[in-house]
Amino acid sequence: MRACGVFAVCVSMLLGLSEGSARAGLRVCYIGSFDLPIPADSNATRGWMDDAIIDVADHHIIMDLDVAVSLTHTNVFDLQLLLTSPAGTTVLLNMYNPFEDFFKGADYRNTVFDDEAPISISEGEAPFEGRFRPLDPAGLAAFDGEDAFGPWRLRIYDAYYMDAGSLESFGLFITAVPTIPEPATMSLVLLGLGGLRWARRRF
Repeated sequence: MRACGVFAVCVSMLLGLSEGSARAGLRVCYIGSFDLPIPADSNATRGWMDDAIIDVADHHIIMDLDVAVSLTHTNVFDLQLLLTSPAGTTVLLNMYNPFEDFFKGADYRNTVFDDEAPISISEGEAPFEGRFRPLDPAGLAAFDGEDAFGPWRLRIYDAYYMDAGSLESFGLFITAVPTIPEPATMSLVLLGLGGLRWARRRF
């Protein structure tokens, strides 16, 4: 297994509803950059990619989760994408029935899996630009209530011969239960809000 360090972490507070999140809370994103061949064995024409791992270093209780994937592959019909949480929960993001779903098409281009997306990934077309619900009926809601702390694994299986590619990046966009600030921190927040109201009245 091979992991790449997270190159971007962002945090913001959601005070109301926003795209891709059903509820208010703390919004945290972890985005990893990778260069992992699909399949892992360069001499093989089918098989597993090495797991792409994002190690979440903080404790966040998940309210909502979106997942972004960018990869190149000459025929993404071949691919099965699965996400596994540190708790061991696995959600199938996408795969195809070889007897009914065959198509030709390349790449996942900044594809976001989002339970609140208007259409399922099964209705999308490669390179899947935009937001789609995952194929798994349970959706990403299967992770709700879990602690995000620990290694998250994106696993990709190339089920058929002749085509190959590589994972470029994947990211986790977590809406977490907001923690209650320490009293001293809350005092500073309230003081800052009071100063902001004073400034608005003055100017």
